Amino acid sequence: MTGSTFEDRLEYAGALAFVRMVRLLPARLVPWFVRFLGVVFFDLVKYRRDVAIANLRQHLGNSCPGRSYASLGRESLTGFVGAVADLARLPLVTDKYIKANIETEGLEHLDRALAAGRGAVLVTGHFGSWELMGCVVARMGYPISLVVGVQRNPLVQRLMNDLRKSCGIKIIEPGSLLGARRSLRSNQFVAMLSDQDVGERGVPGVFVEFLGDLASTPRGAAQFAMLAAAPIIPGFMVRLGGMRHRIVIEQPIMPPEEHSEESIRRLTSAYTKVLEAYVRRHPGHWLWTHRRWKTRPA
Repeated sequence: MTGSTFEDRLEYAGALAFVRMVRLLPARLVPWFVRFLGVVFFDLVKYRRDVAIANLRQHLGNSCPGRSYASLGRESLTGFVGAVADLARLPLVTDKYIKANIETEGLEHLDRALAAGRGAVLVTGHFGSWELMGCVVARMGYPISLVVGVQRNPLVQRLMNDLRKSCGIKIIEPGSLLGARRSLRSNQFVAMLSDQDVGERGVPGVFVEFLGDLASTPRGAAQFAMLAAAPIIPGFMVRLGGMRHRIVIEQPIMPPEEHSEESIRRLTSAYTKVLEAYVRRHPGHWLWTHRRWKTRPA
């Protein structure tokens, strides 16, 4: 822990305690524990409650009759807690667990991409249990390298990456264009989340429409796909209740031959529309507490 601050070490201790506690719980009690924490954080702590409700009101509108913005926001935050709990339990994901709890649809798209020999860029969002999806796909024998985000706390970053590696997932550091290209040229899958506000630091995002408004979106998925002439394949994990989930792999999106800013925008827009369709279909699965539309076009 050389070079870490006291705050870093304290946060790491809390994260490690959570990981160990969730792993010790019987599997049947994990959904109950997750729901309990979701209510605590959303209704008592009120963690970004106002952000979630404002996002839902502005970008989802009245498309979910019979559901209040508060109930959808609570479901969203509970889902995020569930995704973190699933991350903590990745070392427990076995073939037996997958057979009992995971349904799959569209795996033939992954098989065809491997048969073509150029790999693919797998894109998803903060939707359902995205960490568990990556782990299951890797456990099923598909070669996956994950482009990870940067955590403020390096100790927590290392803990998260170690959990991912327990499933056989390789880690690509953020912004490592070379690492992504090597993986694709080796006929592997490069997986990444591509649904959060890019902000004003680092490589600028590309603005595409998402839920009725322009959103600054990472350009990495489109750039990787275009440089390697590899398809982008969207994938999502839908919760079915309890510990059960369904992984859905969508049709591949082929990159254009020309490399231009407009090509990046069109390709980014294409997979963002797929994500939007899933968010509209399962609004409680997506992370509404994120300030997705914070960065505005100049």
